[in-house]
Amino acid sequence: MVDQARDYAKWYVDQETDHDTSPWYLNCDRIEAVRTAIADLSNDALRDHFDEYYRQLAGKYDDEITRPHPDPVPAGEAMNRYREYKLDIYLTDDGGVDATSGVHTMYYAEVGDDQLIESDDPYPDRTPDGRLEHVPLELQWEQFDRFVDYHLQCQLRDCYLARGEEPPVDYRVLGPGTDYMMVRCMNRDCLPPYHEYDADLDGYRAEDTFNAGLFAPLVELFG
Repeated sequence: MVDQARDYAKWYVDQETDHDTSPWYLNCDRIEAVRTAIADLSNDALRDHFDEYYRQLAGKYDDEITRPHPDPVPAGEAMNRYREYKLDIYLTDDGGVDATSGVHTMYYAEVGDDQLIESDDPYPDRTPDGRLEHVPLELQWEQFDRFVDYHLQCQLRDCYLARGEEPPVDYRVLGPGTDYMMVRCMNRDCLPPYHEYDADLDGYRAEDTFNAGLFAPLVELFG
């Protein structure tokens, strides 16, 4: 409850004053803007900005897809095989997609000790407008735009949950959203596992299209 109160306070001050106190993962308007910008992209523009990230996720389960980063984690540094990939997104002043970063790699050196190997960043002195955070999964390119939209719905769900609020019906979905909220769900017995696609929670639904290939990597986190 204390964590929720602090997050709500950050969001409230951000909304009601000129102070920028809310990080992207607590800012629903910012995530919704990223969601809209990606939805408006043509397929060619989607490829230009997100092909590297798509191949990093999908290549683990499809030998015909070359992964741009097979495994950048030095041998012996990770406690298990769990890898999560992140992509920063920057918007233009008028709300379009301006640029995306290279693919960042997150791993666990020890329990609770997450490490991030950062990739190229087009704006190193600028805070990104949003970030995709996901483990590898079976995914066709034709599904990628729907996958990203669903992932961002999960992030919007987490914005409300982190602040101690019930999300609107449209955002009552199951699956990985923000790492910030996923860690809280995993470490707090009082919170349901919203980040699990196969969780059984009244009023929440999962998109079956993206379930394949997810559970093994998630289980490895605890191995």
